[in-house]
Amino acid sequence: MRKVSLHENKFTGEISLEHLPEPLQYLCLTDNELSGTICLTSLPPALTLLRLNKNNFTGSLDLTRLPEHLRSIRLSDNMFSGEVDVSQLPKKLKDLGAQNNRLSGTVQAPPGVFCWVDRCRTGALFDGNKDLTMENMQAGVFRLTATEFTNMNKLSNMHT
Repeated sequence: MRKVSLHENKFTGEISLEHLPEPLQYLCLTDNELSGTICLTSLPPALTLLRLNKNNFTGSLDLTRLPEHLRSIRLSDNMFSGEVDVSQLPKKLKDLGAQNNRLSGTVQAPPGVFCWVDRCRTGALFDGNKDLTMENMQAGVFRLTATEFTNMNKLSNMHT
């Protein structure tokens, strides 16, 4: 099994991502009513796309051990909370969406990280997380328009 798409089914309850088949490359659970915490540290090594957006997932996000081939991960519109570390994202990652959660703290983005993390079509990477601060962004690296920074009340330390 390489592709699982179960989006828009109104599924409820909790789900474990810890024992997925190793050859799985695509998992889409978007727009259900799934809940509970999820573990992102033991995903299948072949996974290239993960969609968990528009559910009711809670807990913290550990993005430090994602599969090296992961190109896209959408975690938006859930209830994830706490601090998030984006310093060890996979080099192939092109799309990360974590908007409209309850993330807080400071995102310590290393220089160049936003060169390979694409902005989402619906807004800024972490839009809607009112207690989140972005730091270590350098001019010419983070290319978003002013309107894409809406709802980021604590945005600071942009160097020009």
